Amino acid sequence: MKHLFLFAVACSIILSSYAQVKPASFKRNNEVFAPKPALQYDGNVIGQQQNYSVVSTKAIMDDPTMGWSYYDLQTNNSTQPRVYLHPDGQIGGVFTMSHETSGYSDRGAGYRFNDGSAWGPEPTARIELDRAGWPNYGPLGPNGEIVVSHKSATNPLYVNTRPVKGTGSWTQTILAAPVDASGLDWPRMVTTGPDHMYVHVIAVTGPTGNGGVVYNGLDGAIVYNRSLDGGVSWDGWQLLDGMTSAEYQGFSADTYAIAAEGDNIVIVEGDSWNDLFMLKSTDNGDTWTKTVIWPCQYNLWPGGDSVPEFYAPDGSLALAMDKYGKAHIAFGHMRVLADATGAKLWTINHDGMCYWNENMPLPDPTLDPDILFANGNYIGWVQDTLLYYEPTSSFAYYYKSMSTFPTIACDEYDNVFVTWSGMVMDLDVNNYHLRNIFARASTDNGATWHENILNITGSIYFWGLECIHASVSPTSDDKLYILFQEDSEAGLFLQSTNAGYQGQPGPTNNQYRLITPNKVDIIDPGVGIGDRQEASFLLSQTYPNPVRDLTSMVLNLAKPADVKVSVYSLLGQQVLSLDKGILNAGSHQLVIDAAGLKTGVYFISVKVGDQVQTRKMIVE
Repeated sequence: MKHLFLFAVACSIILSSYAQVKPASFKRNNEVFAPKPALQYDGNVIGQQQNYSVVSTKAIMDDPTMGWSYYDLQTNNSTQPRVYLHPDGQIGGVFTMSHETSGYSDRGAGYRFNDGSAWGPEPTARIELDRAGWPNYGPLGPNGEIVVSHKSATNPLYVNTRPVKGTGSWTQTILAAPVDASGLDWPRMVTTGPDHMYVHVIAVTGPTGNGGVVYNGLDGAIVYNRSLDGGVSWDGWQLLDGMTSAEYQGFSADTYAIAAEGDNIVIVEGDSWNDLFMLKSTDNGDTWTKTVIWPCQYNLWPGGDSVPEFYAPDGSLALAMDKYGKAHIAFGHMRVLADATGAKLWTINHDGMCYWNENMPLPDPTLDPDILFANGNYIGWVQDTLLYYEPTSSFAYYYKSMSTFPTIACDEYDNVFVTWSGMVMDLDVNNYHLRNIFARASTDNGATWHENILNITGSIYFWGLECIHASVSPTSDDKLYILFQEDSEAGLFLQSTNAGYQGQPGPTNNQYRLITPNKVDIIDPGVGIGDRQEASFLLSQTYPNPVRDLTSMVLNLAKPADVKVSVYSLLGQQVLSLDKGILNAGSHQLVIDAAGLKTGVYFISVKVGDQVQTRKMIVE
């Protein structure tokens, strides 16, 4: 009877941690639409400029500053990979940097490095030889690093490498645009393979709105290139099947991502006026298969008539790969429409953060938030729902959802973490609502999500500050490594010349902050960052699951502990038990032999000292 009682308590804890509290309202009658600019700015700002800056007044804090910049347009939509935790504990990171308030002739990659014990100096000059931006950072070779960035729609990409990370001179090479393209913009880069010597890059051919040309029938084509020797030589640019002019008219800036796990390479693209789709290669980029995650009816819409309101992605998305080679995607949720003049409109005050992975059914094509929520696809929203009733004149424009700019990270314990920049009630000096970075966790590889949504920039150090444009390291330890832009005013000065723009009126000093929240603080409901003692253990989901014979889970101990494993049926009957004794700190594989169990659902309870975690197992 005692075991049955403990089992019931454990089940109630599990169910409460997986329950999702619905936001106050999905559909509101006070939604306000505004025009979305067709041109994404990349270059000098045209128009009146105010030459003043507002410097952060924060006191000394634990989270390091990677650098600062007046140039605040880190991305038009999704954020490029900008920070990486190396296996030896060293950290490198980049951001688009300029110390000029106009013109930005010094623009390029600001870079800072931690050797595992101390941070190097803050950057004062870009690493590229010429004006650049949109830098991507990653490992290269046994101990090196790589940065890929662009200049403009009429120039090639810049590839900077060095064999020893954190030290020595950078070597810059040119990655020329395809023949008949004017140049390449807004790249994304990932490395994989032995010693990270395989480099995969996607970029957009320079669109006409930025001085480029139509390429293969696309006004902005996403093209793919690969190097198998660390960037010494390249295979050549490819316009992959599935994203040609037969399906689309062109692609916007930064509405895509690339990620890799072994030979599994995934490209994801999606905004409000194109399909949200995935191209996946399981042979290191040789061949590709397309999956349309959300079908847009207006991929080839020529304008000239009105388009009724519909739900859509907001163009800001994030992509991660788990250890099984499966893709995990997060994206902002919007309502859009178009009028008879061809103008595309976006919803100023619509909210929502969505999630999908390859193990899930495709989302409902209407993207109705009630259906998404019921199916586990709608996982984030603003935490103070009074924002739904605030006047839209107090909203700074990013032309996106109230919850947007996501990041996503997977670890070896089947934990998935999604972060996003969400609006808060706090106002800046211009009376626009600020944004904080929120996080939510799944401990079963995205099947269910813990109830807690944590404001990871909610401490006193970030009061009165705007936190946006985050990028997370795809690697982690007991912490996540998140680099983001911090500013004292809401909105982007680089967007201030858009007609009808609301937000930051002049250039300010933007700080690029690395924050490292503990994973357990995101996983555990109601526990703030730094308010708990060291976690005893992390436990993965069982794999494989469902199972016929052997399944296993990974247990990571922070310190030596007594470990016991029990398996219970749905009725609470204990059917298996393992006493592992005292295990040392570190990773351990726990193997369960389910061959003798009847078909059905079981619960595996792992007790470490006086703490217990439970995982579900399905026996076929």
